[in-house]
Amino acid sequence: MSEALQPADVPKIYSDVPPFMAVDYVPDVATLTADAAVIGMPYDGIATFRGGATRRGPQEIRKYSLLFGGHNFDWDLDVFQHIKVADVGDIDVVPGDNARSYERFEQKLQAMLARGVIPFSLGGDHGITYPAVAAVSRHHASPLGMIVFDTHLDLSESLNGDRLTRASPILRICELEHVDPRRVAIIGARGPRNLPEWTPLYRELGMSVFPMEQIEQEGIEAITEKARAIATADSAKLYVSVDIDSIDPAYAPGTNSLEPGGLTSREIIRGVRVAGRNGFVGFDIVEVSPDFDTRSGTTSVLAARIMAEALCCLAAVRAGRQDAWRTAHAQPAR
Repeated sequence: MSEALQPADVPKIYSDVPPFMAVDYVPDVATLTADAAVIGMPYDGIATFRGGATRRGPQEIRKYSLLFGGHNFDWDLDVFQHIKVADVGDIDVVPGDNARSYERFEQKLQAMLARGVIPFSLGGDHGITYPAVAAVSRHHASPLGMIVFDTHLDLSESLNGDRLTRASPILRICELEHVDPRRVAIIGARGPRNLPEWTPLYRELGMSVFPMEQIEQEGIEAITEKARAIATADSAKLYVSVDIDSIDPAYAPGTNSLEPGGLTSREIIRGVRVAGRNGFVGFDIVEVSPDFDTRSGTTSVLAARIMAEALCCLAAVRAGRQDAWRTAHAQPAR
């Protein structure tokens, strides 16, 4: 996959937008044969602070993904030798219509899942995680747990009268038939933008919330281990969602709701590795806002790297090398 480092030689989905990491572009899901597939959901609904920009998230994340090849030095593993990955392109969303846009997204995901493909979704705002989890939980029709890296709990009943927005995805997910809120764990919650009513509500629902202070005290690996045990209790399947605002804006400034004091780049990479150690049935990264990013695309680069790490988790499971990133280059004791 050395050609992935040569953007001019990579076929484009449209305009100057390539498939993620230069994998095959397969817009017709009926012909899709892959273990995992990237799908863009460029939907930005009602904004709580500054809106519009997350709809460009998928295209920018794809562009910067060309910085990365299939071989990951940290793992000493080539992703594409162990799993087949494709890109199915973006959902044709209906601007201003959450319900119709979500329905189109969910239908496309169901078609992918029916072909045995694990979806890797690029948002868009965090509202898109609800239809993603709905599709995955309906397909598997068995207990589903969830790990969410997020600064906000997203437990509003509605925003401006709309129940399908970035303010409500976790509450909507907790209402799904196969999701027990006691198997939902949020990592990285912090700050004064969480509404006061969300704290008693998450406790009432039985969710597990790991705030930044606990991460500071125990470390990201220990916290994510706890979260994974909670989310996969009783052999529940796992879905992982990464809201880019879980990361400190020093590392990811291009997002809708900035919140200082968050995870570092290294912490989110380690968190994803630990969360996905034994695999998962769905993954997404949301709330990347390229229009508010640095000129170097700092946030989109990190989002692409996080997605590449998630793919590596699946490849490592297939190769029987789940913890290879810990030992691949370990020096012998002297």
